[in-house]
Amino acid sequence: MKEIDGAYIFSSDGGLIFSIENLEDSSAFDSDYLGDFLNTVESIALNIGEEEVNVLEFGNIKFFHTRDKLTKIGFAIKCKKDTKPKKIKQTLTNLMNVFLERFTGNFSSDEIIKKEKMESFIETISEQLGKGNKVEYFLDKIKIVK
Repeated sequence: MKEIDGAYIFSSDGGLIFSIENLEDSSAFDSDYLGDFLNTVESIALNIGEEEVNVLEFGNIKFFHTRDKLTKIGFAIKCKKDTKPKKIKQTLTNLMNVFLERFTGNFSSDEIIKKEKMESFIETISEQLGKGNKVEYFLDKIKIVK
């Protein structure tokens, strides 16, 4: 999808689980910090009475964000500022649903099973997001922190 520059999944403590980026220029950034940043923004929002943060806008980019209520895993999509929100929200919901479908019941599995699930997940979401030219994942971060 041309409008999407990247998709990210974070553990409940902000650690990067997965990222796929479509880097066409020097718009790359260190996605390791994005999870911590989103956790901080969510914490501030809760302190001022907001339930959640769905969209953050910076210059020419937007981040759409959601968090699974049960696992507390965060999902974010980076896109261009003028991208239609409805389309991105559908893609974000799909990203979350496909990830949770693959990993529910497997958060404590061994690395071989997690790798198989991750490869299946990447194949499925690549149909919607595109192959991406930078894909990273960290199997040790796939867990539920209580």
